Amino acid sequence: MKFLLLFCFIIFFAWLAGSFTRSSSSIAGNPVTFSKDTIDFTKQVQPILVKNCSPCHFTGGKMYERMPFDKDTTIINHEKGILRRIKGDEQVVLKTFIEQNKNGSLK
Repeated sequence: MKFLLLFCFIIFFAWLAGSFTRSSSSIAGNPVTFSKDTIDFTKQVQPILVKNCSPCHFTGGKMYERMPFDKDTTIINHEKGILRRIKGDEQVVLKTFIEQNKNGSLK
């Protein structure tokens, strides 16, 4: 069972890495740019939160009643605290999702 879960995470992150496009200018020291594809909460954001924030912020966890991370509005409304704890490429995905949806335009 653990092997299957590990395999799913590897496949997910391989897919996630392939969904971003790097500009060739990143080699010259310029910042890396990412595509502006719409980030899907269930497919892209929630797996990051499950990995980093389980079990506390999910059903049955001690923080679930106050901040349920299975709801996209919680992520958007608590941007600073969440981004302070999530780093790297995962943070880029979360930032992009929040930017795309913070004006009440959840898709």
